[in-house]
Amino acid sequence: MGRRRGGVTRDEAWDALMDRLQQVGLLDGHGPMAERMLARVFTHTSYRHVDHDVLLESWRRNMSVSVAGVRARRSPGPEDDDTPLRRVGEDRARQGVGVAEMLQTSMQHQKIFVDLVREHAPPSPYRDSLLLELFSTKQAWSAWSMVALAAGHREAELEIQRRAQEHQDGFVRRIISGSIAASEIGAGAEAYGVDRDRHYRAFRARPAPGTDAVRVMERYLRVAGTGERRNGMMALVDGDLCGFVAVLPPEPPPTAVGVSPPVPLHELPAVFRLATRALETAQAMGRREVVGLADLGLHPAVMADHDLGELMHARFVAPFDGLGASGAAILETVECYLRSGNRLEVTRQQLFLHTNTVRYRLSRFESITGCSLRDNDALVQVWWALAWDRLRRAGEGAGEPGAYRDAAG
Repeated sequence: MGRRRGGVTRDEAWDALMDRLQQVGLLDGHGPMAERMLARVFTHTSYRHVDHDVLLESWRRNMSVSVAGVRARRSPGPEDDDTPLRRVGEDRARQGVGVAEMLQTSMQHQKIFVDLVREHAPPSPYRDSLLLELFSTKQAWSAWSMVALAAGHREAELEIQRRAQEHQDGFVRRIISGSIAASEIGAGAEAYGVDRDRHYRAFRARPAPGTDAVRVMERYLRVAGTGERRNGMMALVDGDLCGFVAVLPPEPPPTAVGVSPPVPLHELPAVFRLATRALETAQAMGRREVVGLADLGLHPAVMADHDLGELMHARFVAPFDGLGASGAAILETVECYLRSGNRLEVTRQQLFLHTNTVRYRLSRFESITGCSLRDNDALVQVWWALAWDRLRRAGEGAGEPGAYRDAAG
């Protein structure tokens, strides 16, 4: 038995303190404790959608998790189950109560508890030391409870965000694929903060692997739903970042972006394929800017018509494959000649050649292919063959920037 002071031991004084706190409801959340929590805490706007009876019940369950430990005069340990507290944190997240407001409630409860304990604690020779021990133990349990509440809240928040993102991605996919009913477009646009009356450009971009490409592109295109009206929306589709945007930023993009002309929301499916073609062509050409089909000349057509490209290649490029370096030199000269607007002097200067060398190479090309570089129809076919060859080789080289050089400038 411990030392007695004033006729009681310290343990007896602790038991008397616990009995008194139980009587006035400070250990089970009734009496003045419940009244002050209702008056000072649960009236906050963050709890306006939560029934007060539900709040009181869950708060009392929270208290019961730690009361046994407080009465036993021990701190929380690994054997203590925080599952009920995590579930409360999950509930608060789903009820729209922010984590800061939720934890602030726990801190306010701690202050109310301290005030009421000082008010109702019975006189004792050990009163001051027992209150210090009680507050220290209670604080340890409060900190443990807050960690569990925050963890549950975070888990629910992530789940809510994941589901919201899935719904948003689904809306974007249905918009650009044309699988959404016209009647749903307006409601969806309103729900996601998109102005249904604006015109938007469909876009497609291919992010580099191993990067935070989604967030980078989201910031670049300003399509995050942070404002009252957003600039557009984006989703990951078959590994590409696809969506629609109202205003293109003036800054250069982090990667090539294919875009369509601006159209109303319901016309996006028809033009999304144009954005896709623009991206595929831009990547094959090694271009990294924002491009539409109109910026790429005939190159999208060159890429799309594989059969014609093979025919042109077989006539105007393949015959030089077996000639080694001399064949490559002839094709390089023809390419430069087309790019310079069929001007011998400019071609000579760019290749650092004598004029007669340029003439000889052009003549050899005409003789081997049987075409005349003074014939406009032949010039178009030669350009097509050279462009198709460059695009093909760029694709085989994984589309590295700079792998393609436009033969027409």
